[in-house]
Amino acid sequence: MNLPHPRAQHDALLSHPGALLVVRAPTAPPRPAPGQPGVVSDYVQDTPEIFVAVLADDAAPDGWRALAFNGHVDLGTGIRTALAQIVAEELHVPMARLEMVLGHTNATPNQGPTIASASIQISAAPLRRAAAQAREQLLARAAQQWGVAADTLRLRDGIVRPADERDERALRYGQLVQGQHTRLELAADDSQVRLKPAGDYTLVGSAVARVDIPAKATGELSFVHDVRVPGMRHGRVVRPPHPGRDAGDFIGRCLLDVDTGSVAHLPGRVQVVVQGDFIGVVADREEQAEAAMRALKVRWKPVPPAPALDDLASAIRANPARRRLLLEEGDVDAACAGAAVHLRRT
Repeated sequence: MNLPHPRAQHDALLSHPGALLVVRAPTAPPRPAPGQPGVVSDYVQDTPEIFVAVLADDAAPDGWRALAFNGHVDLGTGIRTALAQIVAEELHVPMARLEMVLGHTNATPNQGPTIASASIQISAAPLRRAAAQAREQLLARAAQQWGVAADTLRLRDGIVRPADERDERALRYGQLVQGQHTRLELAADDSQVRLKPAGDYTLVGSAVARVDIPAKATGELSFVHDVRVPGMRHGRVVRPPHPGRDAGDFIGRCLLDVDTGSVAHLPGRVQVVVQGDFIGVVADREEQAEAAMRALKVRWKPVPPAPALDDLASAIRANPARRRLLLEEGDVDAACAGAAVHLRRT
């Protein structure tokens, strides 16, 4: 997807004359649990965070556009498709009409790093609420315009119609937001929003073609390593002789010496960088860095044998470890004493 500059897109939405936005006050991302990866920055942007936007746009089909924003990125797990399913379900729009914007600084909510399944089980929840809030606002506007109760209306593909099929009136989303700029504050939790019952789902829980696959299959998709900037050089890392091992007195102390002269004759203005046991080579082109990595002569100390894993459980228990508290809430002992069922696991 070719997006405008993220800040420019964000500012344009905040000033759009025909827009329904669901926003949250600028906030810092959640802190990671002790010992867990996550953002430790205190950065808070200076403008509201947009989760869902429905826009009047005469150049778009039916005169409207819908956008949804999530602070995470799709690293191959398909969250662009999954999050779009969640939003399209609540907002009652076709997936093909929804623009899903992921991970753009200053354009998407500040939701911390993309880790494991957090994008769906945690960060999708506010997005779902935002879509439901936008839907209910659009229904309320149509009900007010026609002078009827909102529960006598139905939604489909971005169009509001009376539930009575004999009534042929229809209002498209673009008509309902035209000439009005409205911002709804994102609800704090699900209890404040009328979410769509799971039994009414048509998109969530069903097989939907992943939107990233076609570009991957044809080689069009840009990955992080496809970035090109002026003056860019390429690097490779020479790994120490203990792949996968990250504990022991030998870590960081294995390197004996590096013969930088062994790659001095290679093309590409090859440079060698050494910090502790880290060795990197830099060259003008990718294949030059690759060749230098393979040609560089390095001497390492002998590496101690890896721990025996014949008895895996004992090996894990013998591995040095330090206890850390992840969560403590309430009176645990009292709660356990009053529990009907006790399970103890290690």
